[in-house]
Amino acid sequence: MAFTGFNAAGIDLLQLNRLQNSKDFYEEHKEEIKQKVILPFHELIAQMTPAMLEIDAQFVVTPSRMVSRVRRDTRYTKDKTLYRSNMWMFFRRKRQEHESVPCYYFEIHPEFWGFGCWGAWGRGEMESLREMILHEDKLFLEAYDAVQSCPQMHLDGEMYKRPKFPDAKPHYQNWLNRKEIGVDFRETTDFAPLLDGSFVQPMVQTMQRLAPFYRFLLTAKERAEATRREAVQ
Repeated sequence: MAFTGFNAAGIDLLQLNRLQNSKDFYEEHKEEIKQKVILPFHELIAQMTPAMLEIDAQFVVTPSRMVSRVRRDTRYTKDKTLYRSNMWMFFRRKRQEHESVPCYYFEIHPEFWGFGCWGAWGRGEMESLREMILHEDKLFLEAYDAVQSCPQMHLDGEMYKRPKFPDAKPHYQNWLNRKEIGVDFRETTDFAPLLDGSFVQPMVQTMQRLAPFYRFLLTAKERAEATRREAVQ
């Protein structure tokens, strides 16, 4: 079926399911959650896939491997709440378990909806990024221009308390001083585009404009992996 937007009742049901925090409640409403939340994600993926594969032909496009689960993994967290009130999906390449790979994401939450592109979580990836930034590598300059061309997106990622390269160009500092890096769009007041599906085309167009940023993240991962291989030879 064609994607026509998300169901407000489905978003409310996710939040209620989290508040109930009950396996019995979840099982009773499992099919309704599937119809009102999970299937719309699958329909959205189908609509986005042709354009996203133009960005990276290696993206995994099997919906069951792209959409978050309603049931939370509570093994490694102090928060033992069984279910989540938000849901998201990734466009990313195939990965090993727990491996970090650059990705595009889209998320719905009772308090906001948004999307973006993230990466550089893995060991050595930010070092590779910083090297490209400091040398004004062509890939970085293209990524920088791409982000600048999308004023609705904001650069994000945890910052170091002190500048790592205080003598670098001032307009690069916001890139250099992060522990990981990504760009985000978040909407907290206007849910109408989410509910009627009109957000899709502008979102995909923005993701396409951000393709140089995605390639920048991907190259950093590849260079970091190459450096690690050389170190063990």
